[in-house]
Amino acid sequence: MKYGIRAILLMGFGTLVALIGVLGFGAFRRAGRIESEIAAIHDLYQRSAHVLSETKEDTYLSGIMVRDYLLDPSPTVAPKYKEELVSIRSSLARQLESLDQLIGRDEGRVLERLDEELQTYWDSLNPVFDWTPQQKGALATSFLEEEIIPRRNSILAIMREIDALSARNLLSEQRTINASRVEFQQYLRQMLVLSVFLAIGVAGVSIFRVSALERNSEIERRRIENAERELRRLSQQLVQAQEEERKAISRELHDEIGQMLTGLKMELGNLEEFRSSPGDEFGQHLAETRAITEQTIRSVRDLAMGLRPSMLDDLGLEPALRWQARDFSRRSGVPVAVETEGDIENLSEALRTCIYRVVQESLTNCARHAEASNIWIAVRGIGRKINVTVRDDGRGFDRDNAGGGGLGLIGMEERVKKLGGRLAILSDPKGGTILRVELPCGQEARESSGSGAR
Repeated sequence: MKYGIRAILLMGFGTLVALIGVLGFGAFRRAGRIESEIAAIHDLYQRSAHVLSETKEDTYLSGIMVRDYLLDPSPTVAPKYKEELVSIRSSLARQLESLDQLIGRDEGRVLERLDEELQTYWDSLNPVFDWTPQQKGALATSFLEEEIIPRRNSILAIMREIDALSARNLLSEQRTINASRVEFQQYLRQMLVLSVFLAIGVAGVSIFRVSALERNSEIERRRIENAERELRRLSQQLVQAQEEERKAISRELHDEIGQMLTGLKMELGNLEEFRSSPGDEFGQHLAETRAITEQTIRSVRDLAMGLRPSMLDDLGLEPALRWQARDFSRRSGVPVAVETEGDIENLSEALRTCIYRVVQESLTNCARHAEASNIWIAVRGIGRKINVTVRDDGRGFDRDNAGGGGLGLIGMEERVKKLGGRLAILSDPKGGTILRVELPCGQEARESSGSGAR
């Protein structure tokens, strides 16, 4: 979960940064393209206007040149005027070619009409240069009024059409640019809205995650405080249990074994007194001394067995469990049945001790709390696992409402966990209690025990 949320946040922030970068780059490119289109349209219009202006100037100039030639009476000026008109004609041809490239041959093929009109205009000028001075004087006025001025006006009218065409093209291009601007603005709005929503989403996830972390931190802090309180409580219980155990051992030694040793001392004194007396008093005191000695030995053995049964090391787990069951039945009056299955003898010392102490603590809890009529103990070696089950028919309990648990239950859990096992308790307040323990054996158990020791 931790790394999943971190990946989501990184993806969200990374996507947000990438989107901002793409938005900026795309906006920069689109703005640059629009500026380039505006510059190209402006340049095209300026060039078209310049070419049209030159075309008009050359057309007016050609008319002036023809008029001056017709009014000039000198017979030798014809080649000069003809050369200048040829130059003007070449210039107009180049300008017409430029217009063809700039605005194209559309809009009613206006450039073709201009080309045809110019060709007719130049063709009409060719005979003028062969006139004699008398012909020029006689025909000049009518030629200017009937040929030159009408054709020049026709050419200028076509040029005005071209000018209007250029203006319409400029207006059309401006509409295209405006549409691009509108599209660009819409693109910016969409990217802005998307960025805002993504930022809100990332912020929401961040706030939710931070709030969750704060809640988890508060829960963890309370759990640690509860664990510390529980640890202090268990430490106090441990100290108290140690003191009670020491008190019990001390009382056992003082009240029972000490009294027996005192009685044994007194009987030894009596034996010394009645050693040479007649009768069987010496034999009676000797038998009493022997009985006290045997009872003392049994008490010492029982005390040692309670602390650490030697048969667990000498005879194995099964005899130790059966002795424990018999001893518990003798002391409590509750019958205990022991069932074993599989190989449970070739176990490590740590496993034998753990199983013995778990059964011992379970029997103690049954005696203290369960008020059971029967107890069943089952130990089964299955494969590489050891299963231990302790079941009673007494009064169960609700573990969730039973408080933090005593040292016995916690001690069992710690022993089992140290060996890599699992402990489970199933209890019904009206149906008894079942304790199940599963322990690994072999190499797995040795590794768990070794890691616990470390």
